[in-house]
Amino acid sequence: MKIVERLKLGKLATFLINKRLPVYNWLYFKEAFSRDLVFLLAETWGLGEGDLVLDPFVGCGTTPLACKQLGVDSVGHDVHPIMLFASRVKLRGYDVEALRAAVRVLMKSKFEKLEVEMPGFVARVFSKFLLEDIAFFKREILEVENEKVREFLLLGLMNAVMRCSWAHKDGAAIRVVKKPVPPLRKALKRQLLRMCSDVERFKGKACRVTVEHCDARKLKLADESVDAVVTSPPYLNKREYINAYRIEQQLLGLDAPASDQLIGVREEGAVENFSEVGEFVEEKPLEAKLYFRDMFVVLQELYRVCKHGAKVCLVTSDGCFPEGVVEVCETLSKLAERTGFRAKRVIVVNKRFCTTPARKKVGIAREGLLMWER
Repeated sequence: MKIVERLKLGKLATFLINKRLPVYNWLYFKEAFSRDLVFLLAETWGLGEGDLVLDPFVGCGTTPLACKQLGVDSVGHDVHPIMLFASRVKLRGYDVEALRAAVRVLMKSKFEKLEVEMPGFVARVFSKFLLEDIAFFKREILEVENEKVREFLLLGLMNAVMRCSWAHKDGAAIRVVKKPVPPLRKALKRQLLRMCSDVERFKGKACRVTVEHCDARKLKLADESVDAVVTSPPYLNKREYINAYRIEQQLLGLDAPASDQLIGVREEGAVENFSEVGEFVEEKPLEAKLYFRDMFVVLQELYRVCKHGAKVCLVTSDGCFPEGVVEVCETLSKLAERTGFRAKRVIVVNKRFCTTPARKKVGIAREGLLMWER
């Protein structure tokens, strides 16, 4: 297995490029990789009509959305309700005139003051008047009969509400930063009309796209059915994504992801057997041991569903702990080889200092593209 540095490709492993792309930017997810990474891999691997691409940690839907532009069939799985909701809304086909008509009706609706009940952690990031606006527009949207239109409007409402909030996301923490914010009606109209324009600008091709709730350790796919995998599992010791969207979840009435479906997460007191990965996790923190054990099960499932000759690109990063850096790129590649994959190379695309809470540097974490073949 070769390890090479290609730091010029660093942006491909981030959401930066997607921030300016229509539809891709309907949900900001800083942990996501870029559309251009999927395009590059599809061209390099020669993917086309009749091939099936899998992303078992689909997140905000970048892989299937890029595949839709390329006309390549895709399947996306995830266990995070807000990610599944956003991905489904992004991937649907729409009648843009029907969307615009729904926006016009919504914007003409006459405000009615409603009783507002919100948990304290939600109420503190909104003014009293904004909470009343949220309740009104949510009620109006939920009365829309067409599911596709209704959920399109809900995603737009979610984005507009967060732009009008005092919430400042700092990792998993959400701080209150009071500042002037626009009226929700104005922000919502602007958001929805922009999304309508995005639908017109986005050029998709005919293909099959499936996104569904599924634990990556128990894939709902037949043996040897997948031609390629492009994915990015949760990073070791980086759990911000679990709680960072709890305000949005509350606004949409969605549940939090179940802890037993999260990689490396356990209920207190759970008994674990690390025999299958023992030699790879010796002297590592317990959190790392749990992570690699779960990821080994994921890799076994990927091997099962991949066809002979299938290509895999897994975007990941080494883990940062107070004691130092835990190597993830090489460890996962070794575990992949144990399942039967051929680990071809690790392409290091970013390097970042690991620091303690006191900002002491304890090492350098590498973010890389793990390139394997079945």
